[in-house]
Amino acid sequence: MGVVFSAQTAKAQCVPVQGGSARLIELRDELYTVTGALASFDPCNRSVDFRLPSASQRPPLVIFVHGGGGGGDNTSAMAAFHDAGAAVLGFDAYVMNGFDRPSRFWVLNMTYEARQRMIYTVALSAYRWAVTDGRIDPRRIHFYGLSNGADVVANLAAVTDPRNVRAVFAEGLAGAGLGLPDMLRVPLRAIFGRLDNFGGKAADDWRWLRRNRCALNVAEFDGPPGNAAGCNARAGAAGLTQSPSDWLTEQQKRGADVEVWFYERAAHGAFLGPLRERTNVWAGGNVGFASIGADADIRAKLLSDVMRVVLAP
Repeated sequence: MGVVFSAQTAKAQCVPVQGGSARLIELRDELYTVTGALASFDPCNRSVDFRLPSASQRPPLVIFVHGGGGGGDNTSAMAAFHDAGAAVLGFDAYVMNGFDRPSRFWVLNMTYEARQRMIYTVALSAYRWAVTDGRIDPRRIHFYGLSNGADVVANLAAVTDPRNVRAVFAEGLAGAGLGLPDMLRVPLRAIFGRLDNFGGKAADDWRWLRRNRCALNVAEFDGPPGNAAGCNARAGAAGLTQSPSDWLTEQQKRGADVEVWFYERAAHGAFLGPLRERTNVWAGGNVGFASIGADADIRAKLLSDVMRVVLAP
């Protein structure tokens, strides 16, 4: 076990940052978006989990960017990466913005774009904070994003400095919410379980092939230019988004450092536990597929593959 810094146990290690003024707005019955100034990363926030490995001086850092359900999505993954020798930093963007709602609320009652705007704003400022923190190696920063967080880290790959960020790992890209950026500045590794049908309408509605309604995309976003520009709630709302697979192929043709990693016997969120093939009830009472987790040996293989990049000198 390494050294753990958190808002609860190491108040002396952090300087508070004033939060934003975000508030929830109901668009229609039990569906919300967020408006107002979004919070930046506050290292003293109660949701922050920052851990350093005990055996390394200025180790590489992995910033974990959570999915739609909140910071709890990354609990197991952070423990695994920390035990493998990396410094890890996690947070809950919803708590950072002053919202205290259960995970189910964010998944079922919040728009894609609202979730991702909050997560993106906090994650970008967490990176800026980490670069200045003397306890980690500022030349070996990485992002690991799951689900909604995968789309966020793909956008971060377009705005962060390659002198600081070695790679971003995007597990379970959807291509909806913020959309996906036109140009990448740092290497991106897209990760999919072969059984990832999370949020799908059929058992074989695979995440990497899925095209969502353009209406799910944000119309205005203070981030990198991307494919949501002509495919959003205001422009082309009735159309369909570019699939993650097509976007990744396009990036490779442009010469971006992009790889796609597929894992057998894995679904959505390999670190969420054992493989469970299941259905779920989404907003409006719609039943969809929601397989999660992975077999233990697959989870170990994914961890090994990522840590090979993270621990590289």
